[in-house]
Formats: sequence, C-alpha cells, structure tokens
Amino acid sequence: MSSDRKRAGTRPTELLCGSCGQPVETVVTRHKTLGVNVPRWRAGPCHNPDCRDHVPEMVPADTLRPRTEEPVTRAEEREKETGPSA
Repeated sequence: MSSDRKRAGTRPTELLCGSCGQPVETVVTRHKTLGVNVPRWRAGPCHNPDCRDHVPEMVPADTLRPRTEEPVTRAEEREKETGPSA
C-alpha cells in the first residue's frame, strides 16, 4: 500500500516557493464560472527571510495597540449620542 513508497520532505499537495523551494501556505481565491463561484488554490506568499520574494508576516493590530480603558457597551454609546432617556 502507501507505506511502501518513500516519503519526501513535503506532501505531494504542498505548494512550494518558486524562488527558494520552501513550503508556502495555500491561499484559496474564488472566480466565477457560469455564474458559480469556483475555488482556486494558489501558492501563498513566502515568509522565508532569506528568499528574494520574502513577504513579512502580518502582525495583528491588537498587539500594536494595547487596551488601556474598559470597552464601552453599545447602550452607553447610544446614550452619549442621544442623551439620557426621558
């Protein structure tokens, strides 16, 4: 069965960077064919810092802006906009 074949370092379905050969993430996009959205799998950006096509990983905005105050509820926001209820 499949245990007889030798395993390479990557899975056969894993996409590789065209410049450095490192595995990259799979990105799914959509395109419309005959009115139906069809998925299209493509190679994502390479995050290897030594690669010439290197794209730095995105940093979540939450880590850049620390929360210093308590979150305001939706009811409190409405009260500020309209004033106290009668």
